[in-house]
Formats: sequence, structure tokens, C-alpha cells
Amino acid sequence: TYTIIEMDLLDWLNHRLSNMQQTGELAPQEAEMKAQVSASVTRPPPVAGLTTTTTPTIFYRDPTLTLHQDIKDNQGKVLFPKGLKINPFDSSTWPNGARLPTFTLSKQLIFIDGDDVQQVRFAQRYQAQQKEGEPAIKWVLVKGEPNKASKQLNARIYFDQGGNISRQLTIKHIPSIAKQAGTQWQIREYDVSKESLAPLSKNEDH
Repeated sequence: TYTIIEMDLLDWLNHRLSNMQQTGELAPQEAEMKAQVSASVTRPPPVAGLTTTTTPTIFYRDPTLTLHQDIKDNQGKVLFPKGLKINPFDSSTWPNGARLPTFTLSKQLIFIDGDDVQQVRFAQRYQAQQKEGEPAIKWVLVKGEPNKASKQLNARIYFDQGGNISRQLTIKHIPSIAKQAGTQWQIREYDVSKESLAPLSKNEDH
């Protein structure tokens, strides 16, 4: 056997980072990484493939989930069998949920492009016309700056990172509103081509 003479990888990395810090090489890279992170937070990558439409439709999406394999306990006993179908909107399909009350989703999801003035106008008008007792609005941005949209709508804004929600609901056009309709999702598209194109006021755009 021979004595290991190579430097440990972690020691080498620490030595390399120490040298970069002393020579000033590390600071520009840190600044660049911080700028990239800040940019991704300020303006996340937009969801691709979503467009506006002048021929809006209403369609439905079944949220039923099917187990692809048995779920067992630590002793191998099958708790929930493969093929079991569960609808999040139908409590009677939940395990031990037969006696539970009917499920009602308390929110509606509204998907908009924050860079589109007409969609922002639509969102503000829809918000102003919201009636008491209707599901609360959950704003889902697919493009734009969440902080800016939050100020324009005076509300918390979520961003559909990677388009995961849009993809699950098979949304193709925006703005769209997704809400519970019985035991299904109802997705309603809107035509915003006639919305105002006037510039946003200073109170809205800052």
C-alpha cells in the first residue's frame, strides 16, 4: 500500500475559494449570482404557449386521481389498492370520507399575463365586480412581475412556476378563470381585445 498524496477534494475547493477571495476573483461571480437570483424573483421565466383569444370557450377538467400502485403499511398490509380513484372535489371518494360533508373549494384561480395592459384592466374590473359570497380570488401570474401586479391589484400574487398549474388544468388561453363546478374544474376563457389600452395611472404602475 502507498500513502495517499493527492489533496482531498474538499480541501482543494476550500483552498481554491480562499485564493479567489484573496485575488478578488470571487466578488464578481458572487455579484453575478446575486443579480441572477434577484432577476428570477423580480421576473420569473414566463409560462410558454399561452395566448389570448377572441373566441373564448368554457371547458371542464376532471381532477380524479388514480393510484398506480398499492399503498401498504409497514407490515405489508394493503391500505389503499392500486386503481383506487380519488376525486379531491368529491369527499365520498376519499378514504373513510363517506360521512364527510360535500367539499366546496373556497377559491377561484385567475390566470393572467401581468405584462398585458388589457389583461390587467380585465383583472381590475373583475375584482371590482366581485360579489359577497363568491369564491375568493387567487391571482396566478403566468408572465410579468409579481410585485408590480400585486400593487396594481392590491392583492397577493402567485406565479405559476414552470407552468405546472396551467398544464394540469390544460389552460391554453389567458385570461382564464378556474373554479369548482360540482366534482370538476370549470375553466372559462375571456376575450380582452376590447379592454382599454390606456396607460396605467401612476397609482397603478409603481
